Amino acid sequence: MGKTAMRIAQVDAFATQPFGGNGAAVVLLGGPVTGRSLQALAAECAQSETAFLLRLQGQWLLRWFTPTLEVDLCGHGTMAAARALSHWGVLAPGQPMDLHSRSGALPVEQHGTGFRVQLPTGQLRQVPLDPGLDQLLGTPVQQRWTSSLRYEVALVEAAFPLAALALDQDQLRQRPCLGLVVMQVAPPGTTGADSPDYLLRFFAPRAGIPEDPVTGSAHALVAPYWLAHTGRDLLKAQQLSRRSGHVRLWRRGEDQVVVEGETALVWSGELLTTLEPGDQQAWEDLLP
Repeated sequence: MGKTAMRIAQVDAFATQPFGGNGAAVVLLGGPVTGRSLQALAAECAQSETAFLLRLQGQWLLRWFTPTLEVDLCGHGTMAAARALSHWGVLAPGQPMDLHSRSGALPVEQHGTGFRVQLPTGQLRQVPLDPGLDQLLGTPVQQRWTSSLRYEVALVEAAFPLAALALDQDQLRQRPCLGLVVMQVAPPGTTGADSPDYLLRFFAPRAGIPEDPVTGSAHALVAPYWLAHTGRDLLKAQQLSRRSGHVRLWRRGEDQVVVEGETALVWSGELLTTLEPGDQQAWEDLLP
């Protein structure tokens, strides 16, 4: 497959224009490629995640790699993959498509100017408060959860200046979690059509991501809590990273959440380097 140029694109998910939201590289493979090559390319792309697409046995398969490891679920990488497939003429507006992953089938759809991705919510498990987490955040945690995604989730009071939070990355690496979600209800007085119901930040240095700009999987994980807390059918959320981004969410079934947002295509081109073919079984394991 070294003689055939593969398609590659850079997409900013949860952004209305380039250089906002969360960036992901998307690669359309011509055949199965080894995890070693995928990891090397993800490190080269240096995005929070790089999404790899493969058409195999009539199905679309999807894998995601951070610069240091493969992950089981990535919301913004899935949305970026949908945008790239739309740009390449594979995904038509209003026609849902399943992308098969380690987390099962993920339906994606282009809707108007945005894209919708259906994600599993994961499972939040409330656990006792931890003084060590209070010390790390510099504020008392009101509620604390662990999850099936290996994310630790902390709820802090609305008055806490979440946007100014600066974490000690070395201390965070000692936490028994892959990533840390810190969230709060939006402060009173927030107005406007896109005014959020809650605010969130996400840190994952153990996954090679000091801070993720906008994290679809984290929003899908905490959406059931906020749907119950607010009593609303539709949630609006904002992630307070430097790049920031807005997310819309609603429940679909018992354990699924639809995540919706805009995207910006930054560039699209050809990948000319040679990737090592192989790991057929790892790809076939994603088939339904």
